[in-house]
Amino acid sequence: MRRAATAAAVALLVWLIPVTLAGQVRRDMAERRSDRRQIATDRAQLAGDVADVRRLEGLVGELDAARTARDGAREQAVLARIGVELRREAAEGRRDAVQDRAETAGSRSEVRSDNRELRRDRRDAATAQSPAEAVDDRRDLGRDRRDRRDDVRDRRDDQRDAAASALRAARQQAILGELRSLQPRVASRDGAAMARQRALLDEFLNVARADARATGRELGEDRRELREDRRETRDDRRERREPH
Repeated sequence: MRRAATAAAVALLVWLIPVTLAGQVRRDMAERRSDRRQIATDRAQLAGDVADVRRLEGLVGELDAARTARDGAREQAVLARIGVELRREAAEGRRDAVQDRAETAGSRSEVRSDNRELRRDRRDAATAQSPAEAVDDRRDLGRDRRDRRDDVRDRRDDQRDAAASALRAARQQAILGELRSLQPRVASRDGAAMARQRALLDEFLNVARADARATGRELGEDRRELREDRRETRDDRRERREPH
């Protein structure tokens, strides 16, 4: 009776292995589609970030020119346009911070999935029925350990990006608040207030430039993740073709 139950359990395991591998291949393909969508998003965002920086640089240059020419009407018009641009940039920064937090949650989920696969690989290696199967199980374990290292690194990158994004968004909000508080003194032509306003505009520009650089780094990271997911798909398809 015990031998029959054991044989049934083994038969069930043999049936489940291809099903599990097929599910893994489908998950790999879904991850690749997600990678491609993220790459497209990052490309568009990078182009937008660069355009935002150039537009703000141009406006600050116009402000300097208006003040040099002592053209008060032009100065006020440019300041109004700068205000619109800064508020729009700050809103984008808040959205980016939310998106980066969501990506961090996704990368944590991938590491948890890797941990489950490694536990399964270790169980398989411990119950190998032949030397050839043991070699195959050790190879699978090695692949999944490599995949987990990649995903742990991706999680670390996402956590770093999310923390930096949150700091940039917070600093943009703080700059906006200080600029608003300076408006009455700037309107009365207070020299110290005008100098501080100009310094804050430069700082906001530097934050915007850092944001564009971060988007460029994230684009590179997403391209690397796509290469890794393609490799994982090849490995899983190869494993699926192997006899079990």
